[in-house]
Amino acid sequence: MENFRAIDPHLCSIVETAEKGVELQRIVVMCGATTYVGIPVSTGGFIKATHKAYVDEVVKGVGGWKTSWQEKEVIATERVNDMFASIALQDSGSTPEVLSLLNATVIPPGMTSYEVPALRIHLGQIDSWWTAPFLDHQVKIRGGGVGVSF
Repeated sequence: MENFRAIDPHLCSIVETAEKGVELQRIVVMCGATTYVGIPVSTGGFIKATHKAYVDEVVKGVGGWKTSWQEKEVIATERVNDMFASIALQDSGSTPEVLSLLNATVIPPGMTSYEVPALRIHLGQIDSWWTAPFLDHQVKIRGGGVGVSF
């Protein structure tokens, strides 16, 4: 297994800082041709965001029930807690070899992008990263149109 310390020490420092609960700014990560953009958070922050996203989804599913919003949220939270317990997704402490991103966007090449509440990337999968501001330049499709006449 790869020693995560062989990875860029500055990237490791970002993960360690996030695991301490320090609020960080957006980071851009490239893994192959896929771009990930998000805010580094602790493992606990990842779990909380994932839990909240599931609760929100379950609340939508019980939307037709004739109960108060608070009751729906209690029911949803209980269901999600049961699910998390069954898959052992609990705060297991820090994971220094994994970058957790909050409010993330996944941008695969030439495809639809995805906004997700939280995601995790193993540091060994990261090809490049940056935190500095950047400009994006949209691809301009050029070429003549196809003309058909009869």
